[in-house]
Amino acid sequence: MKSFNQYEQYADMEFLREYCLREGTIRHFDKGEVVVRRGGKIKFMGVVVKGYFKYTVTDNDGNAHVTGFVFGGGIVGDFLSTVGADSVGADITAATTADVMACDLQTIKRLFIENPDEFRAFAIGLFRQAYMQYLDLHTKSPKERYMALLKRCPDILNHISLKEMSSYLCITPTHLSRIRRELTFGG
Repeated sequence: MKSFNQYEQYADMEFLREYCLREGTIRHFDKGEVVVRRGGKIKFMGVVVKGYFKYTVTDNDGNAHVTGFVFGGGIVGDFLSTVGADSVGADITAATTADVMACDLQTIKRLFIENPDEFRAFAIGLFRQAYMQYLDLHTKSPKERYMALLKRCPDILNHISLKEMSSYLCITPTHLSRIRRELTFGG
């Protein structure tokens, strides 16, 4: 699932990953445990060593929408909250039982200050991923977005539910079922 978060293809995250694995402390999360709620302050950034996390936002009608995932080997946290005074933009929840090698925010901030080129690449990579997702939402059909996701991450359905996938793709589960049926049976 390394190819899920595309920012990693633009930014070499090994410096942060290695640092967290070397200097971090293990934090355990039970399935469904909320790491931080939208509007709050996260206390760490770290490498997922087991399980996965999902990022969700809730609309005015109380419906939760999946905006992202972090799988094993990925970096879980909130970049804007880490480097600035921003509050967290989405709920971060352990989607499964999960372990993270976590470093506190002051340590991560110091690491970014000491490694400005890596920090810049990370920031640009995150922006590029968010911008491309935004453009895809406006230029690609739901079927095209689904097919692109499967091409990038062929085994994603082994990790997340169809409901989570439909939410991430900004379509209903029924629409996703129709797309899957069309692709499988040709109509």
